[in-house]
Amino acid sequence: MSSRTLAPARPTAADNPTTLLSALGAREDLARGFGKSAARPLPGAVPLLGGAPSADALPLAALHEAAAELTADPAALVGALQYSVPTGIDPLRSWIAEREGVDASRVLVTNGAFHGLSLLFDALLDSGDRIVVEDPTYPLIFRDLQHHDVHVLPLPVSAAGLDLDSLEARLEAGERPTLAYTVPDFHNPTGLVTPAVQRARLVELAERYGFVLISDNAYAGLAAPGVDVPEDYPVESELVVRVRTFSKILGPGLRLGYLVLPQWLVGPVTRLRANQDQHSSVLVQEIVARVVGAGDHAPLDGGLDGIASRASAAYARRGDLLARLLEEGLPGGVTLEHTDGGIFRWVQVNDPGIDLAAAQRLARERFGTDAVLGRFFFLNDSEDDRGRLRLGISHLGEDGLREGATRLLAALTAPEARR
Repeated sequence: MSSRTLAPARPTAADNPTTLLSALGAREDLARGFGKSAARPLPGAVPLLGGAPSADALPLAALHEAAAELTADPAALVGALQYSVPTGIDPLRSWIAEREGVDASRVLVTNGAFHGLSLLFDALLDSGDRIVVEDPTYPLIFRDLQHHDVHVLPLPVSAAGLDLDSLEARLEAGERPTLAYTVPDFHNPTGLVTPAVQRARLVELAERYGFVLISDNAYAGLAAPGVDVPEDYPVESELVVRVRTFSKILGPGLRLGYLVLPQWLVGPVTRLRANQDQHSSVLVQEIVARVVGAGDHAPLDGGLDGIASRASAAYARRGDLLARLLEEGLPGGVTLEHTDGGIFRWVQVNDPGIDLAAAQRLARERFGTDAVLGRFFFLNDSEDDRGRLRLGISHLGEDGLREGATRLLAALTAPEARR
C-alpha cells in the first residue's frame, strides 16, 4: 500500500472567525477621541471631564411625575409600548416644530444628536467628499466620519470667532465641500458663541457655493444669565440643518434629540432611519413630551426652558468658581476667552514651563482627577497641547468642582510637571 502525505487543512472561519468581518468591521479604528482613559482611576477620583448634567441639575421630579402619569394611564402606556413611525410621535414633533418655526413634516426625532449626525452623514457623504470642520472641534464626530473616507477642510476658530476669510479663499480657489459642520452656541471645546454677522456670512457662502450647513446646537439654551445668543442658522435656507438634543438639559440617558431638515432631505433621511432602527423609544418620547408640555400636557417644572435656565445659572456660578480657583492657584494664571454659557471651559495655561501631558499623568496617578488635553481637539496630529485644557463644569456640584480644581492645581504645580 502506498502512503500519501495529506496537505494541511486550510484555515476556516471556525479557526479564525474574524475572517467573517466585513471590510468596515475589520477596518482599524481611526476615530479621534480624547486620548487614552486612565487605566485604573484612583478610588474617589474627581475628574473634570464633564459633558453631562450633574445630579442636582437633572429634573428628577418632573421626569418622575411624567413617568407616573404615563404609567397610570393604561391606554397611553399600551400605546407607548407599541411600534411607531420613524419620524417620532405627533405631539412631540408638533411641539418641536412650533419651537423651531417650521412645519412638523420637517422634524425627525432621533436617538440623540450623534444619531442625527450619523443619519446626515449617511445621507450626504460619498467617499472622497470634502467637508468643512471647525478647528478645534468636537473630536467624536470622527467616529462616524471615518466610515465615509472624507477630506476635512479646517475652519480656524479664534477668540474673534470663525476665520471665514480663509474659508472663502478656499472656495474661490475651487474647493467644493459637501457640508460644513459647526457648533454655533457655546462651541465644544472653545465656548465660542458664533457672532450673528458670521452666521449670516456662513449661510451666504453655503448658498453661493452649494454646501449643506449643519448646526450641531447641543448646548442651546445654556446661556449664562443676562447673555443674549443670536438666532441659530435660519431654517428658511434650503441648505441649513439643525441638530438638537435633550441630553444636556434633561439627561443623556434618555437618548433623545431631533433634526430640523429642509424638505428635500426629509425623505432620504427618514428612509435611512427606518432601515436602521425604525424609531426612537416611544416610552421616552411620551415622558419627554409631558415634561416639555407637548400636546395637551402642561409643562412640568417650568418646561425645557425653565429647567435649562436653572441649570445654566448654576453652571455659570461653577464656571466663575473654577476660573477664580485656577487664577489664584496657578503661577502665571490662566486665560479663558469664552465664558458666556455652556458646560465646558477652554483654559489657556499661561506658564509655558508646565508640561500638560505630564501634569495629566500626575493628576490621574497621584491626585485623583483628570482633564482633556488641548491637542485632541485640533485637526492636526501634533503632540503640542498649545497650553490648552478643556474642563467640564456641569457634571459636579460646587463642592466637587472645588475638590477637582484643587487636585488639578496640585498636579499642575508639581515639580514633575515642569518641562
